[in-house]
Amino acid sequence: MKNTWESVLNEKNIKIKEYCINNDNPSAFPLSIFAILEITGNDRYAFLQNQFTNDLDNNKLTSQLSAWCNPKGKVIANFIIINTKSSYLLIFKKDLKDYVFKKLNMYILRSEVTINDISDLYLLLGLSNLNKLELNNSSILLEDGDVEFINKQYITRLPDFSGRYLIAGNTKSFKNTIEELKEKIEFVNDTTWELLDILSKIPWIAFENKERYLPQMINLDKLKAVSFKKGCFTGQEVIARIHYRGRVKRCLELIKSKYEMHAGCYLYLKNTGKKVGEILNSSYKIDDAFFGLAVIESDKLDNELFADRLEKEKINIIP
Repeated sequence: MKNTWESVLNEKNIKIKEYCINNDNPSAFPLSIFAILEITGNDRYAFLQNQFTNDLDNNKLTSQLSAWCNPKGKVIANFIIINTKSSYLLIFKKDLKDYVFKKLNMYILRSEVTINDISDLYLLLGLSNLNKLELNNSSILLEDGDVEFINKQYITRLPDFSGRYLIAGNTKSFKNTIEELKEKIEFVNDTTWELLDILSKIPWIAFENKERYLPQMINLDKLKAVSFKKGCFTGQEVIARIHYRGRVKRCLELIKSKYEMHAGCYLYLKNTGKKVGEILNSSYKIDDAFFGLAVIESDKLDNELFADRLEKEKINIIP
């Protein structure tokens, strides 16, 4: 997908800002950090409904956040799912593509379902700071999760604070969209998009941290990516038991530090050297600070935390 985006942007003579976040001006983000799988076939609804955490009955004409868990309730991958009426598009972290593609195919058995990797056929474009999206001389005002199909592209609004949109479509259709947008907004790299996800507390499971966390530990229940009313799905028994008992020992928090943070690094409790958390997602430096999402033991949130045993790299939790 990256090479495809590069060719489209070069053809349109568009320069990408390396790193920029602006709270006022609209921005476009050519996204090369995600994979896209297309699920087709007459049994596609039943197949995904039995596997994923969210209720596809709520996804008839919309998009939604969801996740796929193992039998122990640990998240294999989390997705943005778009219902195109003839298929479902699964959008998730790119480094999980081969793993998810192979593993999901194992569950098809006799179901009339086909899983296609369309990551190199479709492009993804993120848009931020847009209260109203204008494309093809039409104004589009969407609520969170709404989907519109315009110019052979699927447009949906994400559930965050900055009014972000996600557009998915084939390369040919995007050339017209890029031509229209380049005179209106600036283009920024996808690292900034990852930061906006972090600031919105939208987590992304990557290959290095797959099958380690329950959905509640990474905020997916609060993001309405888990249904506790639908029927069974993989891992449902464990996830539901914890939900109804109200016992989640770890939770997702937005953190900030003046020191660089990396996904997979541990957080330590002051004066003990005890590991009490782990960084899930991290960003580059902005305004003299680094931001990230970390899974932290719930009863340690009021304590001083550090990203190193020597207690030099202090971590601040942002409410």
